[in-house]
Amino acid sequence: MKNRLVKFLWKDYKNHLLNLKGFKNHHLHCEKEFLDLYIAIYSERKALLGIRDMYNIFKLVQVVRHIDGDIAEVGVYKGGSAKIICEAKGNKKLHLFDTFEGMPAAEKDIDLHGEGDFSNTKLEDVKRYLKNYPDVYFYPGIFPDSATDPGFGFTRFSFVNLDVDIFQSTLRALEYFYPKMARGGIILSHDYNSLVCPGVRKAYGIYFHDKPEPVIELWDSQCIMIKQ
Repeated sequence: MKNRLVKFLWKDYKNHLLNLKGFKNHHLHCEKEFLDLYIAIYSERKALLGIRDMYNIFKLVQVVRHIDGDIAEVGVYKGGSAKIICEAKGNKKLHLFDTFEGMPAAEKDIDLHGEGDFSNTKLEDVKRYLKNYPDVYFYPGIFPDSATDPGFGFTRFSFVNLDVDIFQSTLRALEYFYPKMARGGIILSHDYNSLVCPGVRKAYGIYFHDKPEPVIELWDSQCIMIKQ
């Protein structure tokens, strides 16, 4: 498996994913279920995240399986990370939010991404990609306006994955989900440490400045918040 992973990454994603030396003694090499899934997703060209970020999603969803609450992802793109979640979530419901038409308008004085970025995805394609997984629900549109299900007023969440890249989308997602998180539930965000997505870190700084939970930086670009 290790040689297969090295060959795969070097051949197809050497400029994008990782320095393999950093995993020389990591348990990741023993995670056959995850590695097979990871290789399949990237062979299908369905995700942009590196192996560290995908592995964190996979393991953290497993961690919260004993906690009551649904799972949500905002920023689905082509469904790669959603597939990782589906493989790890057990019988939990998964709610997927995305415009499926590209990014919304951004703050020009904060964000480096702009309206229409990542528009090369379609709702029907993602639905087809995830069709074999139960309890997966799709909400096209700009979040949180797209969260129109009346039941969301009473829904608790055990895990939320945010991958929205820009300030307002991150801030609005935190405002929406934080009060709905179950105790021990996790909000995971991509691009917290990314220099090309400064709005993510700024939104976290504003929202969590008066909250009791610390925002914990992960390697490479993610951060997590565990609800107290």
